[in-house]
Amino acid sequence: MTRTPLYLLLTAGLMVGCGDSNSGETSSASATEGSSDATSSTTSPTNATTEPTSTSPTSGNSDSASTTDSPGTTTEASTGPDETTGNVDPSTTTTGPDTTTGVVDTTDGSTGGGDTTTGEMKECPLAEAHLPCDPGSDDALHAIGLNCTTAGNKWIDNDNAVKLAKLSFQAPPPMDGKRSWQVAKSYGTYIDPNTQKPFWSSREGDKVLLISSGLLPPPDGQGVVIVDDGDVYNDSGNGGQWDSDVMPPPMSPEHGSPDPMGYTNCDGKNDCSNTILDQWDLGGGDAEDKMWFSFELTAPAIANGQTSDAKGYSFDFAYFSAEFPEFVDSSFNDIFVVWQASEDYTGNVTFINGQPLTVTALWPIDFQGECDFFDPNCVGEDPHLEGTGYIFEGGATGWYQATGGVKPGETFLLAFGIFDMGDSTYDTTAIIDNWQWDCEGCVPNEVDSCGIIPM
Repeated sequence: MTRTPLYLLLTAGLMVGCGDSNSGETSSASATEGSSDATSSTTSPTNATTEPTSTSPTSGNSDSASTTDSPGTTTEASTGPDETTGNVDPSTTTTGPDTTTGVVDTTDGSTGGGDTTTGEMKECPLAEAHLPCDPGSDDALHAIGLNCTTAGNKWIDNDNAVKLAKLSFQAPPPMDGKRSWQVAKSYGTYIDPNTQKPFWSSREGDKVLLISSGLLPPPDGQGVVIVDDGDVYNDSGNGGQWDSDVMPPPMSPEHGSPDPMGYTNCDGKNDCSNTILDQWDLGGGDAEDKMWFSFELTAPAIANGQTSDAKGYSFDFAYFSAEFPEFVDSSFNDIFVVWQASEDYTGNVTFINGQPLTVTALWPIDFQGECDFFDPNCVGEDPHLEGTGYIFEGGATGWYQATGGVKPGETFLLAFGIFDMGDSTYDTTAIIDNWQWDCEGCVPNEVDSCGIIPM
């Protein structure tokens, strides 16, 4: 079928999803997905760099729920980010960096929201005051710019940090020293020639969070997660909640709006965007190797004594999958999804052209490792994928920024999930970083779908 280039789809409005299962995958070109027989390890992780041992959930969070695989612990919180480690300007909601390199210009050191219609940049005091706490921490939420109040010292809720409540972090038990999430300084080995820094490295602070439907090795001595070429066929969860054929709670694939176009009269339970169901059905509702986390947070408001009204939030991400390109438009349709439950809107907040972030919806991708059969225009083995495991098997999008909207002062829920669909072996991975409050915001509707933009 003829496909619209991704850069054109992005102008229509965008956001994401993912999934997995146990059966072998077969494409129309008779390619078949393999299987894995990973043995379970009895150890569980403490942090991203040492041999896993059992720990409690994120330290300092009294509302956190117990988890199978804890998101790490705080260690010697730094007094601030290292300006040489990849801090970027999160204000580029419309102009962004050079899309050919994925690099954001940090020369002016400014942050804040932007007018997505005119491209005019507007300062957001909440974003400007945000202070990363991950240089001295292996905490999963610290890595993306959240829950820094647990680091103590100078990190104060709504002044320069974002406090979380009711954190639930769910991941399958580690296997053979690997697990479905890692905190790292960077992913892969490709060095951007323009910046001389790792391409898949932090967008703010010092570290990123990697989540996967497969198994990720711990970072090396330099804090880099490196996956051997082709080692992206793993069964990370065996049975139980990891392989149950439902979306991670509280997510639902069912339509949450009576309007066929979605976004109106949300039922407060199901997907008000009405974007997930078709992609979920394409995967046969067969979700496996699930990994997810959720939390509540309260948006700053002038009425509550804060400096500004938070009308939304943003975060950066990139998406990798071994299912590109041969399983696009098939039942093997892994999903990465971000879900919001708030006063005015409940449902998927990451979508492209009316679809969640899946292998099918994200195609065509920026960096192809594997070429589709008999595609004379595909070079493949894109160097950006060096050390990610996907340079010969699959591919990846570039960096994108997602934006959602909320009411100032309201308490709302966010959930991040990634999982296989239709099989339990072909891995899909996402990098998440640079979570910020936004003073402009954007509530998805039938006219303005918010979505994601290239960085």
